[in-house]
Amino acid sequence: MKVRNKKTRALGFSSTFNIHGMSEIIVGFRDDGMDSDYIENYEVYLEATKCWKDLSLAFRDRDVVTDNYNTKFFEPPTEEDRIRGFTL
Repeated sequence: MKVRNKKTRALGFSSTFNIHGMSEIIVGFRDDGMDSDYIENYEVYLEATKCWKDLSLAFRDRDVVTDNYNTKFFEPPTEEDRIRGFTL
């Protein structure tokens, strides 16, 4: 998923959590490598609505859900997954 840092506006991509940190995602940047940072520092581009949304709010509103292992995140493929908050 496309993500953007709220302060620096640096564009990156992410779809995995840092399983060794609390509320952290692993973010890859086109020219700067990869980094781990807090969820609250990023916005995510939602393909369904074609707009940027705070990543914390996207999780709360279930615009972004996790897999059943809680290691990856993505937009829900079905409405049932969105209601559930994760995929099976």
